[in-house]
Amino acid sequence: MTTAARKPLGRVDYPQYHLGAVFEALVNAVAHRDYSLHAQRIRLFMFADRLEIHSPGALPNTLSLESMSRLSVPRNEILASLFSRYYPVDEVDLGKSYLMDRRGFGVEMILRESEKLSGKLPQYESVSDLELCLTLYAQALPTVATP
Repeated sequence: MTTAARKPLGRVDYPQYHLGAVFEALVNAVAHRDYSLHAQRIRLFMFADRLEIHSPGALPNTLSLESMSRLSVPRNEILASLFSRYYPVDEVDLGKSYLMDRRGFGVEMILRESEKLSGKLPQYESVSDLELCLTLYAQALPTVATP
């Protein structure tokens, strides 16, 4: 990830993506992918203006792209349970204590924090019922005036 910075009286970082949103998106890709699709992998693509995370499998039958931010339907209940109880993370950096929260607010947080940073709402897209793609848009890097 490119991180622009300037140093007037101290360093000021301008991240392209909200770290918590990217972390949540990657954990979701691992926890909710369709493991019956053995030949497919989770793929991450970085472009100058966006980040795409492709996760194998369509959404579960009870979930739609429109309802994802309001409903929590774990595809892999055992993984969700393990991630929410047994894998602690650094709460200082990510604002959470475990890989996954049991409340089901991950998609909502990804959408909210990414849009707040970049000004563009992230997009979930179902790709031919074989894959779910999340596109996170990068924050525009500030222009720095040269003296």
